[in-house]
Order: sequence, then structure tokens, then C-alpha cells
Amino acid sequence: MKTIKTLLLLCVLGLASCKPDPCLDVICLNDGVCDDGACLCAEWYEGTDCSTEERAKYYGDYIGTATYFNSAGDEIDSSTDTIPVVANGLIVNEIIADGIPLVLSVSGLGVFVIPPNATSDPNGTSLTVSGDGSFDSNLLTINATMEFAQDTLTFSFTGSK
Repeated sequence: MKTIKTLLLLCVLGLASCKPDPCLDVICLNDGVCDDGACLCAEWYEGTDCSTEERAKYYGDYIGTATYFNSAGDEIDSSTDTIPVVANGLIVNEIIADGIPLVLSVSGLGVFVIPPNATSDPNGTSLTVSGDGSFDSNLLTINATMEFAQDTLTFSFTGSK
């Protein structure tokens, strides 16, 4: 009988010393996972429960200054421009700069690369565009090179929503 009481006491003490699972009542949305009571969010999601779609804050029209430079580095044009940022599927994947749609390779960190895109400008002129840029809060920055058959231009844009 003494052995049973001792075992029962050890069981009660053992159960009392166990910590409850810190993730027991934590719900992480959008493929987030709980780690020690806090959600670790999947790419493109943020917030305490991963319910906020990070990429959504980048969508919209950015108004700013577009500047063009010739191959010698001389400024040849500067104007106010509007660049829309759109998404297709799961990522921000396209910007439209001066009527030219550019496909992006985007990290989840607000930076992107414009891999070489063979495209046409609104006048039908063939060109290849490449470059990089970033989203920082409500600011969009783009630096790109446009290669035409006879010329190469560089393009920079800084604008905000």
C-alpha cells in the first residue's frame, strides 16, 4: 500500500511539474507555424497570427520621377510618371514602367530583380529590360537598363503611393 501511495504521489508531482504546451491555443494562419508560443509566418505573411498579407501593402500606383540617361550617362529626359504594381497568383510579380510591363523576381523582403525581359514599348519598338529595385514602406525605387537595337538607356524611378 505504501508503494502505491508513493507511486501516486510521484505521478501527481510529475504531472504538476509539466509545462503546458505554449502553442496549445496559438493559431497561425496562412501556413505559419507555432514555435514556443509565437507564429513563424510563411513568406509574404506577417503579424502575430500571420493573417496580414505582406505583399498587399505594395499594390497600387506609385507617383514619382522617372529619369532616363543615354549610354554616355547624360540625362536625356525626366518626367513625373505613375507606375502601377500588380500581382498574379502568390507574389507581386509585375510593374508597368512607362507602358512597358516588367516581370519581377521578388524576395519576400521588399527587394526585387528585373531579369532580362524581351518586350516592346508602347510604340512597338523591341527592347530588353533588366535591373533591380525595392519597396520600402510606401516608396518604390527602380534602376533598369533598356537595350534597344541601336542604343542603350538607363532608367531610374523613385515614387511613392
